[in-house]
Amino acid sequence: MINLNKNVVDLDGKEIENANLGKIIAQTLIQSSKGDALKFWSWANKLHAGDELDLDDSDKEVFKNFVKENESLTILTKAQVLKSL
Repeated sequence: MINLNKNVVDLDGKEIENANLGKIIAQTLIQSSKGDALKFWSWANKLHAGDELDLDDSDKEVFKNFVKENESLTILTKAQVLKSL
């Protein structure tokens, strides 16, 4: 299970208001022009709602690579998402 229903934490360890990891990744997924549209849409809806993602090993790898390779995400966000995996 992947739970991203938490805020991004800055370098001082403080949560950044209105910076929910799940919602950031959901927005990034739906703005993507590459990948499995139906799968990404489903993941985005779940993450936006604050739900956990239950992914098999193959989908977890797809998700991980999406985050790692996405150029619109900051290192601050990427690192915290990847740590959640």
